This record gives sequence, C-alpha cells and structure tokens, in this order.
Amino acid sequence: MTHEKLQDLAILNSLGALDGGDLQELQTLTQNPDERTLTTLAAWDSVAATLPEALPLRHPANSVKAKLMRRIQELHAHERSMEGPGTSRFDHTSGIHSVFPEHMEWSKHLVPGISFKVLSESKTRGYVTMLMKVEPGTQFPEHHHSGEEECYVISGSIILNGKRLPAGVLHHGDEDSEHGVLSTEEGALLLLVVAKEDYIPPVT
Repeated sequence: MTHEKLQDLAILNSLGALDGGDLQELQTLTQNPDERTLTTLAAWDSVAATLPEALPLRHPANSVKAKLMRRIQELHAHERSMEGPGTSRFDHTSGIHSVFPEHMEWSKHLVPGISFKVLSESKTRGYVTMLMKVEPGTQFPEHHHSGEEECYVISGSIILNGKRLPAGVLHHGDEDSEHGVLSTEEGALLLLVVAKEDYIPPVT
C-alpha cells in the first residue's frame, strides 16, 4: 500500500466515513502496523478531533430543539417502562397488576433467620404467594398444613427428612398434611404459594 492510499484511508477513518472493502483493508493493515502507519493514523485522528472547534457555533431552530427534547423524553419514558414503575405494584387495568419485589421491604418472621415478602394474597381462598429468605443454619419447625403448599427453591437449598432439595426443585405438601422440620445449611431463597395462616401468624 502506498503512503497516499494509507493517508486517504486514515482521513476517511478519522471522520467515521470508512466502510466496505476499504475498512477491511485498513483493519488488516492495522493488525501489525509499522511506525509510519501508526503516526499517520494518529495525526489524522488529531486533526478530526479539532474540527468541531473550528466550526462556527450555531443554535438549532426552536422547532428542531423541541423535536429533539420530545424524542429524548420518549426514550427515557420507554426505558422507565421497561424497568418497572419504581414502586412495588403497577396496575395495568382493572383486576390486573404486576408486582416488583425489588421495591418491597423484607419482613421479619417469628422464626429467627427467616424473612419474607408477600407478593400477592387471595383473600377469598386464604392463600398468599410469597418470597422467603432463609439464612444459613436456620430451622423451620414442624407444622400442620391447613391448605396445600407449593414451595419452589430459587437459590441455595433446603433439607427435608434428610433429603437435600437444591435450586430448581418444587416441593409440594397436601392439605391437612404434617410437615417435618425444614432446615438449610447454605441458606435459601424460596417462592411459596401457601395458606397464609400456615406461615404468617396473625397480628395480635
């Protein structure tokens, strides 16, 4: 490649106008560049960086500025909508809502080492959907199931009747069954659908 060709490619590259075969040619050349190539590229990058300072300052028309600001606001609104409402609950329409657990506070359970978040409650059925965080070494005592229980291990593991239940396992308990001691060595995060009275004692 001649020095003139290299200089042409360097100029276009510094302006962001290089594409196609010329861009591939420059990329190949810069994989193992010699000192002259590096000097040429750096020189034209420096020139391109000073071009904005040489241009006269012009303020955009009010209509252009207003259009740009509206577009920025639309983009920010879209980003916020994808991230959630910034609160624990968002109502879509009547009877339909979403819950964002990251905006909810953990509540302490009566059993030491356990905290929980109630995500949803069915007052007609007496069931709750809840997250339960269990610290390492915690034991949940034996208890009776007044209703069915669904327990999904999100992370960590729990131990029931000597059997370790790791993340990804669903544990089910029938209504009117007796539940043995639940324990964990490493801690666990659980998703539960249970009768409220079985896991959340009434406030007195």
